[in-house]
Amino acid sequence: MPVDRMQWGAETWQFADLYMPDEPSEYQKDEGVPCVMLIHGGFWKEKFGLELMAPIAEELAANGIAAWNIEYKRWSEGDEGIWQDTLSDVMRAWGQLALLPGIDIVRSMIMGHSAGGHLSLLMAAVAERKPWLSIAQSPITDLVAADHSKLSDEGDAVRKWIGFPPEDNELIWRKINPIDNPATTSVLLIHGKTDVDVPWTQSESYVRAMKAKGVDVQTLWLPGDHYSIIDVASDDWLSQIEAIKDWL
Repeated sequence: MPVDRMQWGAETWQFADLYMPDEPSEYQKDEGVPCVMLIHGGFWKEKFGLELMAPIAEELAANGIAAWNIEYKRWSEGDEGIWQDTLSDVMRAWGQLALLPGIDIVRSMIMGHSAGGHLSLLMAAVAERKPWLSIAQSPITDLVAADHSKLSDEGDAVRKWIGFPPEDNELIWRKINPIDNPATTSVLLIHGKTDVDVPWTQSESYVRAMKAKGVDVQTLWLPGDHYSIIDVASDDWLSQIEAIKDWL
């Protein structure tokens, strides 16, 4: 399948890989084919990159759906508190997708895993041009709860990405916290019941909060763990690709 790496910004990390179907797509319309913008996870850490979502990008293209697998600014030791850069990169990458030929931007979606799921949900709330559907796989939906639970290997990934603990500036934490920012487009929440890296309760709490606010949020609870969700050889992935195709 054709894969085209595009540098959409001046910084080395400001690029994305576009995967186009190599066969005529059953989802093709005059406007083009639908696309899924993919946002990888890794607790916003620099050592994790877009290669995490490359197998999913290939699977989407093989099923007639384009994929826009993006990179973005991530934190590292000595380069923390970069949340604004992260959000800016994700928004710019989403804007760049609308300029690409052959893409039906109206039917295009955003899909993120873990920390990328957090960004996908935030985009569903704050993006000016809303995705057709926002898909969050094993997402961090509540930054404050994640920080209190010390999620991530060292337990401090959330506050290092933001740059300070929640008690120092609660307003900033709430501003970029999905559970405090209702989505204004449809959401599909996907989580494995045996996930110990980002507990299923993160998604469960988000669903309750969003439904109370009238958000169209749908769920796909799966038996797997944090990583089976993005393993294209797993039964968990088969359930997800069928759910995505149901929206097209």
